Amino acid sequence: MNNVSIPKVILILFIVDYIESITAPILIQAFINIPLTFLVFSFVVYRSNSNPGSIFAFFIGLYVDIISDSPIGLNAMLFCIMSHLINSYSNTFRLFSYFQICLFFSASSLFFIGFKNLFINIENFSYLELITSFIFNSFLLITLSISRFNFLRNISRR
Repeated sequence: MNNVSIPKVILILFIVDYIESITAPILIQAFINIPLTFLVFSFVVYRSNSNPGSIFAFFIGLYVDIISDSPIGLNAMLFCIMSHLINSYSNTFRLFSYFQICLFFSASSLFFIGFKNLFINIENFSYLELITSFIFNSFLLITLSISRFNFLRNISRR
């Protein structure tokens, strides 16, 4: 995931957006919102060797706006902010543990969900959805991080 080309990022985001469009109506009944496209984009920016600029984030965000049928510029703006945050604190992330990084991405997904709900459905804004999504996203990211760490440890033993 260190050097992913732009067509691969576009294809990955298209697939993830499709998966998100299938799972979102099911999970929203339990007041859980998982912004998969946002988390995958954040992971791509986080794991890249070069620091992708704000223009890359803006155009990828516009692409996600078009394929996800959200207001034009919403994802573009939020992707630019996230890309800027990750690029600004890239050296600081090396000092953090996996747990702290998972909490950062959970908090950023909470910000994404809240900001998106302010624009898309202000009349149905739910703090319960924000809290349950934050808790669920935190457990999901921590579980993925632990499983990845254990998987890599088992491979290195062989």
